[in-house]
Amino acid sequence: MEATLFKKRSMTYGVALFICAVFSLATISIASGRPFRTGKVPGRFGCAACHLASRGGGERNLFGKDYERIAIPAGEEYTKELGALDSDGDGFTNDQEFAAGTHPGYPNSKP
Repeated sequence: MEATLFKKRSMTYGVALFICAVFSLATISIASGRPFRTGKVPGRFGCAACHLASRGGGERNLFGKDYERIAIPAGEEYTKELGALDSDGDGFTNDQEFAAGTHPGYPNSKP
């Protein structure tokens, strides 16, 4: 009887430890992202300025691909060249879209 009780408690502690480990790793992963970049990009989109997922990470939208190609090599700076591009091909430059509050990574979002 004591052996069965010990196994149940051990299993409960093991499951709890596993859940804590998964939560810790998930938290560390989110915290180790690149949130400093959101302050380098005009607008109010946060991580979604460059990423398809609003929380960041994963695939980049059209503007994010241009940011990766131009701004990261330029020292993580939003450059005049990047501002003058029309990343999403909707006829408006990235600067115009940010100024209007529209998203330069999505063609359906335009001033």
